[in-house]
Amino acid sequence: METPGRFLFSAWLIAGLTLISRLLGLVRESLFSYFFATGELLSAFRIAFQAPNLARRLFGEGALSSAMIPVLTETLQTRGEEASRRFVGSLLTLLAFVLALAVVGVELALLVWRAIDDDQALRLTAILMPYMALICTAAVASGVLNVRRHFAVPAAAPTILNVAMILALLAGTALAGGGDTVLMDWVCGSVLIAGVIQLAITGLALKGVSFFPKFGMAWRDPQLRRVFTLMGPMALGLSAVQINTLVDSIIAYLFITENGERVGPAVLGYAQFLYQLPLGVAGISLATALFPELSTKVAQNDREGFVQVFERGMRMTLFIALPSAVGLIFVAQPLVASLYERGEFDASDTSRVAATLVFYSLGIPAYFAQHIVVRAFYALRDSRTPARAAVAMVALDLALNLVLVFVMEERGLALATAICATLQVAWLFTRLRRTMPQVTWLRLGSNLWRTLLATGAMGVALMVISWLTAWIGSEPIRLLLLVGGGMVAYLVSARLLKIEELREAFRRTTEP
Repeated sequence: METPGRFLFSAWLIAGLTLISRLLGLVRESLFSYFFATGELLSAFRIAFQAPNLARRLFGEGALSSAMIPVLTETLQTRGEEASRRFVGSLLTLLAFVLALAVVGVELALLVWRAIDDDQALRLTAILMPYMALICTAAVASGVLNVRRHFAVPAAAPTILNVAMILALLAGTALAGGGDTVLMDWVCGSVLIAGVIQLAITGLALKGVSFFPKFGMAWRDPQLRRVFTLMGPMALGLSAVQINTLVDSIIAYLFITENGERVGPAVLGYAQFLYQLPLGVAGISLATALFPELSTKVAQNDREGFVQVFERGMRMTLFIALPSAVGLIFVAQPLVASLYERGEFDASDTSRVAATLVFYSLGIPAYFAQHIVVRAFYALRDSRTPARAAVAMVALDLALNLVLVFVMEERGLALATAICATLQVAWLFTRLRRTMPQVTWLRLGSNLWRTLLATGAMGVALMVISWLTAWIGSEPIRLLLLVGGGMVAYLVSARLLKIEELREAFRRTTEP
């Protein structure tokens, strides 16, 4: 089949570019740990940045972009490029108008709130809100590029944000006086500058592929109405994990303190970045590349082709996600110590972040699979089923958070997120089988048991290496030994067990 090769090539292209961004993100997080540790100022920034960041995930990796992709794919096939450019232009015009109103409304609400009871989180949120309009518009434009099978610029755009924040931290330290508060203001300013640049390069990329939108307001375009009809339920379906993450941070900000400081969101942020590293590099990359293929199969009424693409994506997802989860559990302590423990960040901070990372890691297979399964529903034009599941999981997550936060602090919030993601994927997969009976665990399981065996072998190897290296005083050396030994054990086991996904992962896929 040609389609699997095409989407795997696209997925690895996205993954490679995303990896560069994530490595820069590691530098950013290391600088955060050096200057701010788990202090209240960083907790306030985590809360403030999650408002525009949640919107980015809804519009970029989620609702509006996911609603647009199948509709735009169909429009290209039935109405041609000229009509499609008008459709995209109308969509972006309406989006920019709505986002501008939203930013103004939130800024006014924050102004009133701060007059009653000011807070660092509120102040930083007010600074960062314009970023929401910039990045959401750029994210939807990136979705258009994905439909045109142009994945490089959208995948590389987040690098700009990380570079801007790193430069702000370094330059702010060298040039600015006033301590941590002024330094954090430099970081917030860099986020806004990065948003402007990201929007500009995305627009240039659209022009480069000869698909620059024709702006206007075609209110009566039925395709435009279809997008927004799909978008509402999609906003819940694709954003359950992100909403749960925001809820985690707010509850942590309210209820978790150490020595009088609100440390919860800072601790959660460090752990979230690390568990999202494999998710962002591989999981979302696979889902992003897979979605246009699934939408095309639906538009062509090719049910068997849809099932084959979905199964290929799920098998590759589990091949990467299962060892990622086990590996992060074993390397959590040396990983956090190696990356973060310097400057203001001490051993007690390492213990808190590492323990939280372990509980987040339990849900990594579910976080991966959720992106694939939900996009399968959206390709089938069913946005209500994921929305119902998401509402139930958000409610369950809130209930679990309010119980576990008082018993396990940050660890309880991470565990609740992992439990809810796992239940959501199980429920959605069961519902998908009703629409596509060809999709079964038996078909997916042809290689799944081999992946489980290889993951088990890697776990045993990591257990032995961890015991043998317990005497080593250098955490970076222990980390290298654990990561190297675990990877060798998994790859050798996968080779001996003849796992098909190993061959596909390393196969030279040159077809675009």
